Formats: sequence, structure tokens, C-alpha cells
Amino acid sequence: MPASGSLQVAATPADFAAFAGLVAEYVDWCRVRYRDHPWFVERVFGHQSLEDELAALPRAYSAPRGTALLFVVDGDVQGGGAIRRLADGSCEMKRLFVPDRHQGQGIGRRLCEALIGAARGEGFRLMRLDTAVLFTEAIAMYEAFGFRRCAPHIAYPPELMQHLVFMELPLAREG
Repeated sequence: MPASGSLQVAATPADFAAFAGLVAEYVDWCRVRYRDHPWFVERVFGHQSLEDELAALPRAYSAPRGTALLFVVDGDVQGGGAIRRLADGSCEMKRLFVPDRHQGQGIGRRLCEALIGAARGEGFRLMRLDTAVLFTEAIAMYEAFGFRRCAPHIAYPPELMQHLVFMELPLAREG
């Protein structure tokens, strides 16, 4: 059954605290998914400087650097995701996550669609992302939205590369 909630742009300290809570829950979820390779999760988030990112969420995911979206039902944040500007003028989808208790309602698809729309609205011509190979549900959703696998757009240590998938989506509409 589709969730009947609303998408909102994170703008207040409370919004960013809720987004940080989702990111923390996402990290825990990753640890469960990669319980047979616990080193992987720690190395990826360490390489991404997640602690620094969490300390500066409003700076990282507010205009002009990015946008964070929350999916809210009756005041309960049930999912979130973000985009951020990359140095080459493209954008990257980051931290898209819907906790297990809210999955199966189309929230992830709504967030993905809204983030793609926000990126188009901001004039980006290309959206990129990276995800882990065991996140097969996410990969299938991204492919359904038209993302295709591509060469890495971010450098990771060599021992992590076999565990990662890089994808991109052209955003310019045919006209």
C-alpha cells in the first residue's frame, strides 16, 4: 500500500537532526547487511568522512551545495535522501534510506523520483551515485529509474572497489 505522506526539504535544525538519525540508522543497517564483512562498512564510511559530514549536514545538504529531502507521515520521518553538487558540475545522490519498518510502501521510489526532479530543477545534467553490491534492492530501483553502471566517479581504496557499484543518470531531457 503506498504511503500517504509528504516530501519536505530539510531546512531547520530539527529536520537535519531527523536526517542525521536516518543516516545513523542506515549505518547500522549496513552493518547488518555486511555482517560477514564488518571491515567494509567501517572502511567505506571512514573513507567518506561520515563523521565530518554528520557534523555539518546543513552545510553539506543546503543550497547551493545540495538538498536533503525527508518523507514525513504525521510528523514521523520515514525516509530521506540527498543530493550534493560535485566539482565537475554533476550531482551525486547520497544517503537514500528507508528503514525496514517503512519499506514496501513506495517511499524509496518517491524519494528517488523527487531527488531526480530536484536535480533537474537545479539544472544538473548528470546524477551519479555509488552503492554497495549487496544492496540489490537499491540497485534494481536505480536501474528502474534509468541509472546505468559506469566507471567510478570517486576514488576509493582498491580493496573496497570490488564491493561497490557506480551508476549515473543523464538528467537533460530530450527535446
